[in-house]
Amino acid sequence: MQLSRMESMEPYMFAVGNEDYNAFTFNMRKLHRPTGVHKGHVGAVTSVSWSPTGMEFVTGSYDKTIRMFSVRKEGGTAAHVGSNSTGVSRDVYHTKRMRRVFCVGCTLDHKYLLSGSDDTTIRMWKARSSEKIGQLLVREETSLQYRNALVQKYVHLPEVKRIHKSRCVPKFVKKQTQAEMVQKEKRRRKEGNVVKHSKLRTKKFTDEKAKAIVKTVD
Repeated sequence: MQLSRMESMEPYMFAVGNEDYNAFTFNMRKLHRPTGVHKGHVGAVTSVSWSPTGMEFVTGSYDKTIRMFSVRKEGGTAAHVGSNSTGVSRDVYHTKRMRRVFCVGCTLDHKYLLSGSDDTTIRMWKARSSEKIGQLLVREETSLQYRNALVQKYVHLPEVKRIHKSRCVPKFVKKQTQAEMVQKEKRRRKEGNVVKHSKLRTKKFTDEKAKAIVKTVD
């Protein structure tokens, strides 16, 4: 485990970054099981920081990318953590010259992200990459609201969902992700064979969240 960060709005919730390329969210009152597993990185997660809203957190990684994860419904409480989260990042931030990211943070107005990387550079990013900076005209604001409403209405359609979730990532990250998917399918098939051929079906599938807990100490 690399590090942990407490949520400022509800201190009993915290997020951790791990060397297995994943980030986890926990409720400290129920440490036997994470509330969410957040995937996407192909390198060790080196930094985690909550947004001031408490509904998202940002991670930095050795894979030279920054990811923003949503962990709860808009206006929800800690009980909703994971209920609106698929474990997939909302946005991915990267540049060609950026190296391994060692620290990330959010501004108090949740409009910008800050990152520090191995190339001795501090960078500032928009929290919502497609959002326009500055005052919007009435016509622009109306058009933006209309487009967002269309996306929410038709996001269940496969074509719209694919376009809405697609993000450009570095070639290295894309190749590593594809390789990881192949390895994951092999592990799933192997586990299925073990469960299928175990004596009296004594073996069972292990929940992915349960795999994150190696040992519990009272």
